[in-house]
Amino acid sequence: MGMLIDGQWHDDDRIIEDGAFRRLPSRFRGTIGDNIVAALGAEAGRYHLIASSSCPWSHRTLLLRELKGLAPAVPLQLAGGTRVEGYPVNGGRSWTLPGSDRSIVHLHELYSLADPLYTGRATVPVLWDSREGRIVSNESTAICRAFDEAPAGGLDFVLRPVRLRDAIDRLNARLQQSLFNAVYEAGLAQRQEAYDAAVARVFASLDKLEARLAARRYLFGNVASESDWFLFSCLVRFDAVYFTHFRCSRRRLVDYPHLWAYARDLYAWKGVAATVDFDAIRAGYYRNDGVHNPFGIVGVAPEADWGAPSGRDALGAAELALRQGGSRAIDPGSLRPLEPAA
Repeated sequence: MGMLIDGQWHDDDRIIEDGAFRRLPSRFRGTIGDNIVAALGAEAGRYHLIASSSCPWSHRTLLLRELKGLAPAVPLQLAGGTRVEGYPVNGGRSWTLPGSDRSIVHLHELYSLADPLYTGRATVPVLWDSREGRIVSNESTAICRAFDEAPAGGLDFVLRPVRLRDAIDRLNARLQQSLFNAVYEAGLAQRQEAYDAAVARVFASLDKLEARLAARRYLFGNVASESDWFLFSCLVRFDAVYFTHFRCSRRRLVDYPHLWAYARDLYAWKGVAATVDFDAIRAGYYRNDGVHNPFGIVGVAPEADWGAPSGRDALGAAELALRQGGSRAIDPGSLRPLEPAA
């Protein structure tokens, strides 16, 4: 995969330790201040999101940018394609960095520009400040929460309301260990014991989620939260790459009736389908994993009707938490409030 060491690109990296995958922490992970949050919508074009269609952590930020109506204010630059030196930007063509006369081809050049002695992996997503010429954050949760708190038009909702913050944080932490990172620990394992332990965590987590979603529309009832969208970015990749390429092959997503319907429910929300590129997802994993797939063959797309009605409205109307408190029933397809019953 490769990484930067003292600002210089090296093809080796440090993600495998004793045959097991070890995720390195993000370097630009500080809290995004209120001044930046306020400027996201007010200073259109100042902040740029650099993300990948294949990466689930990037996908979180794409979802929040879309749901919160920030697309017109926060331009998007997609990173993707064959990773000769990590992620290329702009389809592998030269891209003039906003706010600079510097052109880059690979994402790691942005990291070196931000910190000439940077050591670490050049990961996505990245929130770039074109006025100050710096990386604001490369930590997906911080970026998502800044997007969530930013003022936006339409219904004034938040996906991490105060009353659910502790519960959301606890659930996110459990899912990170038992599912989001565990699929990578399974897929990138170089020892049987490491693989077996990771796969066991993956399916124990999916089994618990299936039971949890049997009688509630979303993870915390009828109110859709940050945790739902973080989980969605994993589930939408499960059959396409985790079941196959990462060998999480005990069951598919479509074998879980409640989880499969839940994923389709979220897929039907306004703007969400446009953030999902199954071709890019499969190519991103298969073509850039030379150790496990040396010939770069991309697995065939699994058959799945993501547009089929989910039937989850039988569990109650979808709701969004309002910034000032309470919640409001909405039409997921438009994000508009439902009229109260007469």
